Amino acid sequence: MRIDSHVHVWTMGEPPWPHNDDMSSTRPDYPGLVEDLIRFMDLNRIDRTVLIQCMYHGYDNSYMADCLKRYPERLHGVALLDPKKPDTPTELERLHREHGVQGMRLYPIIDKDASWLSDEGQNALWATAERLNVPFTWFGRCHQIPLLEPMLERFPSVNVIVDHLGEPILDQGLDGDFRLLLDAGARHQNLYIKATRIDGLSTQPWPHADIHPYIKAVYEAVGPERMLGCTGFPENPQRGEAVGFRVVEEALDFLSADDQAWLLGKTAAALYVKE
Repeated sequence: MRIDSHVHVWTMGEPPWPHNDDMSSTRPDYPGLVEDLIRFMDLNRIDRTVLIQCMYHGYDNSYMADCLKRYPERLHGVALLDPKKPDTPTELERLHREHGVQGMRLYPIIDKDASWLSDEGQNALWATAERLNVPFTWFGRCHQIPLLEPMLERFPSVNVIVDHLGEPILDQGLDGDFRLLLDAGARHQNLYIKATRIDGLSTQPWPHADIHPYIKAVYEAVGPERMLGCTGFPENPQRGEAVGFRVVEEALDFLSADDQAWLLGKTAAALYVKE
């Protein structure tokens, strides 16, 4: 099974799914509609896709919920909610119960002070995720990983998926802040890492070789069973090419065929596909 672990979809802001400023005041230049995603999935033999709530719609997850309703056999959903609000555990449970949402994205990358990550006030949210058996995705930078680790220890049965290799700073090399992510991955079996946004992180053209050492370092730290990949949808312009999957399949010579299968779907299936 081929599963894209990280895709955003959004409208151009027309009712009933307007944009808002909860997370971003910027607006898209082009749509990322679910209909286009399904065509892209069919073109690239993608069985399922995990929708990560898009910042353009902020904390209003209704467009994503509608997509899940329309394509329940193809899509999974990860909500975006404010973790600092006391009613967020209840809202996560509601989205899970009513719409099949299977997780929530934590977004510390926008905070200068992300100490809230391991505040005691977060325990109720994590306990809800534990009870629902849903993972968090975590969009932060490598230097913020130590703020996450107390929660990994406190809730070892809650899986956390780090987005985009922890947004490494390439000028620092493998032994800069990136080492914090590698060490945490080696210590905590509930920490997963996405080898995603490869072309966005890279400063080089295809096959984005400057990112390969970072992917290999993650592979050596946590193994393929805790790594996930994504296609890179949507492109602009839309060429229909699954760049992220192509890197895994064609450019990373240290991965065996079985390793590739984990990044291209088996890990995501273990986290999201409930029999």
